[in-house]
Amino acid sequence: MQERAEAYVRPSVAMRNSGVVPPLFGRSAIHDSLLPIQATEDGSARIELPGLLAMRCYAALAVLLVHLITLPKLPIPAQLSFIPTHLIYGVPLFYVVSAFGLFVRYSGRIETQADLRDFYTRRFFRIAPLFYFMMFIVTPPLFWLMWGVTFSISQFVSSGLFIFNFVPQHVTGFVLASWSIGIEMAFYAILPLLVFAITNFRRSLAFVAVSVFFAANWELAFSGASPVLATFEQYSLFTFLFYFAAGISGSFAWKRLRRTAPQIGGTILTASLLGILGLIGLSDPVGGLLAATFGPVAALMNALWALALTGAVVGVCLQPPKWFVNPAATLIGNASFSVYLWHCVVIVILDRLGVYHGLYVSLDGAFIPFFACMLTTLAVVLPLSVMSYRHIERPGMNLAGRFTQHRPLQ
Repeated sequence: MQERAEAYVRPSVAMRNSGVVPPLFGRSAIHDSLLPIQATEDGSARIELPGLLAMRCYAALAVLLVHLITLPKLPIPAQLSFIPTHLIYGVPLFYVVSAFGLFVRYSGRIETQADLRDFYTRRFFRIAPLFYFMMFIVTPPLFWLMWGVTFSISQFVSSGLFIFNFVPQHVTGFVLASWSIGIEMAFYAILPLLVFAITNFRRSLAFVAVSVFFAANWELAFSGASPVLATFEQYSLFTFLFYFAAGISGSFAWKRLRRTAPQIGGTILTASLLGILGLIGLSDPVGGLLAATFGPVAALMNALWALALTGAVVGVCLQPPKWFVNPAATLIGNASFSVYLWHCVVIVILDRLGVYHGLYVSLDGAFIPFFACMLTTLAVVLPLSVMSYRHIERPGMNLAGRFTQHRPLQ
């Protein structure tokens, strides 16, 4: 039974070799772009960034579709084979959005001990309430009832303190969708230092270059490592740091461009979306070219993805198109952290109840049953997530406001 449980929480070898760690636990993550609808740039102005909410929505739905296929192992038509291999970049999109939004809000604004305390308080209460609910109330009985699996005290301690990204044996976390939360919290820990050090676009580009270089060498350093250390490398903050770096650069680019003609935002968004489509459709030849030129290509391919994802975020924040940034996307974007943490739980339960199997047996082909499975899953996940956001996440954000010197985030 232990092996059966691990099948739900470990990536397949094929997906590991695709160049990015599959976001089964993340982010959150992942994971928390976790930015309020409005981001404060300075003491007098409040900047609305509905495009970030839309991006969080699409990132969460992308991850949900990946796990809808990979967890119950649903057959899919060949036309949808890109979902499990490329929509896994939904988690890196969360990271880009998170860094972008946090730098828009906090760049130049963490200057005193009170500011530092406010930042960490808000970040903790943005993540902890729902995460602790999943850690103590949902996950233990789910794993015990499904597979007879229990967790050690040390796992609860490392997860409860949000330090499991630094513990090789615990780096994936035990809460479904928590590995990327460990990465996100590690990024929060260093963000005030980054805010102090990265004060302009040029410095942000230097940080991107250093992060890509470090990620490539981090991967090489663990070549031939034991399974535990290999997993630690795959789920480490250092593996994904350049996505955050790209988001930081994107925030400075946005600040430079936001007073220019609005059409430039649409141009950047279109070019970035075309770039993403190109990376999906041409991943094999592009990867082969990079491998022939530079050798190991995982970090380089991911750097191209980081560029395309960041461009999309910058473009949608400069000029949010109505078809892309709509009320449904805003609603789901607000609840994206709940979508991220609940969707694996719902998929696992529906799979165990035989819902997916029943749909595939009763409907013809592969596309129609998969579409029915997707609608069924969304019909459960979305209302549950909105309710979770309103009754667990929002009270946590409001509680943070009581401990800080500013008004609660709205």
